[in-house]
Amino acid sequence: MPSVKGQVSKSSARGQATRARIVRHAYALFCEFGLRATTMETIAERAGVAVQTVYFNFRTKDHLLQAVHEWTILGDDPTPPPLQQWHIDAMREPDAPSALRKIVAGVAAMLARVAPMIPVYHAVSQDPAGAVYQNSETRRRADMTALVDALSQKTPLAPDVRRDRAADLLFFLTGPECYRSLVISAGWAEPEWVRWVGDTLCRDLYDTTAPGHR
Repeated sequence: MPSVKGQVSKSSARGQATRARIVRHAYALFCEFGLRATTMETIAERAGVAVQTVYFNFRTKDHLLQAVHEWTILGDDPTPPPLQQWHIDAMREPDAPSALRKIVAGVAAMLARVAPMIPVYHAVSQDPAGAVYQNSETRRRADMTALVDALSQKTPLAPDVRRDRAADLLFFLTGPECYRSLVISAGWAEPEWVRWVGDTLCRDLYDTTAPGHR
């Protein structure tokens, strides 16, 4: 006879799988039709669940938007990006340019999910739902300052580059707006974007002519 603990574990796994399925289908529908034009009933139909299940998990469409945004940032790994393996591996590099190039490559996978949602966030920017993206970008801006400081421990910034200017460049060039403009709208291949952003940041932030520069 299965243990109660085993039954609870299976039930929890099914619940998590259902929640993840709802989020994935909501993401696809939001990208295709926008937030307001997508109904909870349509999301339920696409996900193969009762509409009551969608409401049970997320209560409102704005709560579902928050869950969708979190998925675009984290993917299937609930660990915050700075603690995910790709970021850890990048920060193990001995110098800042090498670490930065790996960070850009890792960020690209995240931006491929976030960038298609940009029109959705713009459309609701004046609504309470718009705070989901705005708050996320505020946190990301602070993260860029912390990243500049961490990278500076490996390689100093070029003499004419201020800390805040370095954070500004990191914030914009590794952000979803830049990715969307060049990869989605202009048709750049993702590896081309990764190479250009990495080259641009390394050139503008660090003294590439210094002895020993890699």
